[in-house]
Amino acid sequence: MKILFFSSYFYPYTSGLTTYPWKILSYLSKNHQITVLTFNHQNNKLKIKNYKLKIVYLPYLFKLSKGFISPQSFFYFLKEIKKTDILILNQPNVEGLFLAILAKIFRKKTISLVHCFLYGGKNIFEKLIFKLANFFVFLQLFLSQKLVFYTKEYFQSTCFYRFLKNKKIYYHLPPIKKLSIDKNYFKKLLEYKENSFLIGFSGRTASEKGIEYLIKAIKNLKLKIKNLKLIFAGPYGKDVAGENNYFLKIKNLLEKNKIFYKFLGNLKENQLGAFYKTIDVLALPSINSTEAFGMVQAEAIILGTPVVASNLPGVNIPIKLTKMGLLTEPKNEKQLAKAISEILENQKKYNNKKLIIQAQKIFDIKNVYQFWSKIID
Repeated sequence: MKILFFSSYFYPYTSGLTTYPWKILSYLSKNHQITVLTFNHQNNKLKIKNYKLKIVYLPYLFKLSKGFISPQSFFYFLKEIKKTDILILNQPNVEGLFLAILAKIFRKKTISLVHCFLYGGKNIFEKLIFKLANFFVFLQLFLSQKLVFYTKEYFQSTCFYRFLKNKKIYYHLPPIKKLSIDKNYFKKLLEYKENSFLIGFSGRTASEKGIEYLIKAIKNLKLKIKNLKLIFAGPYGKDVAGENNYFLKIKNLLEKNKIFYKFLGNLKENQLGAFYKTIDVLALPSINSTEAFGMVQAEAIILGTPVVASNLPGVNIPIKLTKMGLLTEPKNEKQLAKAISEILENQKKYNNKKLIIQAQKIFDIKNVYQFWSKIID
């Protein structure tokens, strides 16, 4: 089968939006011919060893917020849609609307993989852009025959549920791989940790992640627990589209509050495994619906690391399923500090062997592969 996949961003750009598709497409490419349409916004083209996974980088005139203005894409869309059997749209995106319309015209089966909807904006103009972007996403979902969400809870919490609930909708957890451990990197991280408690954050340093509330929580905790350090895994600064100013704000807050911290940047899989094994707690203090699950939670949990996360629809699912952590209300640094303290004082309650084995069964990546093998048929 010939599969056409469109996403505004693609691996090696690091995000749940790109990590999920990369794992699934790599698996599906063993039996299917796959073409990926995406934008090369940072000159970091991926070298593909598997000949069945072909990547076409689309030209664009300029970027608007995190989107791409690319009239030229229409001709690429027209060329590729004629050759494909099935179209998969990676949501959210704005640019794929024309592709969704062409798929409808040429009667191509279309699946939308929905990671989240967009939320944000500092002023009226930016908020308008996000609303318009969500409307474009909605139109693509309306034109799709099948919709895939992580959780029913997240979809039902959105304003689009009542308009789309009668479509063919599937709910399935994302693909979570049990990461191996880089022993040398693990040793290096332990040297940084010394005798302290290490609070970790994994993911993009982006405004929807609510890192400023984690910093406030750590500041409060320092009054009770002196030997605390904060460590970040994942892209930051100019490596995250549209978020460099936010990174500078976070760095300034860390310095101002005299918190020991370290930014590790993008890590290889086995280095990320070592990161999860080193930290005492993973924190995910997300503040809005742009976060719909938080795959980093599940990655940490199946390696035995407890999590503190925001009680948002979808984001709360990994902790509810595994009991390996605590939920706090978004933007509530006092609750966040209390939850971290509770886990540090009662670690065996949240990371015992029985819970870890149960979590590994819940997030078995083979189940996700089987799901996608069936859904494209």
